[in-house]
Amino acid sequence: MRLLLIVLCAVSAIAAKDGFQLMKSEGLGALKLGIQRTAAIKILGSPSKSGKLEEWDADGMFHQQLEFKSAGITLSLVSKSKGSAQSVESITAVAPCRLATAAGIRLGSTESEVIKAYRRHHNKEDSTPGTLVVAGSIYGGITFEIKSGKVSQIFIGASAE
Repeated sequence: MRLLLIVLCAVSAIAAKDGFQLMKSEGLGALKLGIQRTAAIKILGSPSKSGKLEEWDADGMFHQQLEFKSAGITLSLVSKSKGSAQSVESITAVAPCRLATAAGIRLGSTESEVIKAYRRHHNKEDSTPGTLVVAGSIYGGITFEIKSGKVSQIFIGASAE
């Protein structure tokens, strides 16, 4: 039992590391994790909605969401303090987004195209066939929501802590 627990912890650590590496190289078009708020706005234009800037107890950082409805993009931003520069912490894409990941996956791509494109990073344990494909891990990577065999949402970032 102890050996099984050690093996599972090692596998989880490898998947998390893979996900973090994947997040460094991935994005949607020119949108990448870590870019500054000002750069994101240059790419997408003015946000249609800006959420409230909130300090989270969990990490002591300041978080805010920007919605770009006409682009189908929601960005989660983070900063160290209330007045410091914000950077992109996660990216969510829904219709009508037309941007593609670095591997060429976009909304409307098939589940099999996603699995083929992210074969090396495909996390079968966290994925649910027909519903969700995880590349990397839920602690850092890309999740693709699947509806009727096609990608309906793309999320880049950490979806769990």
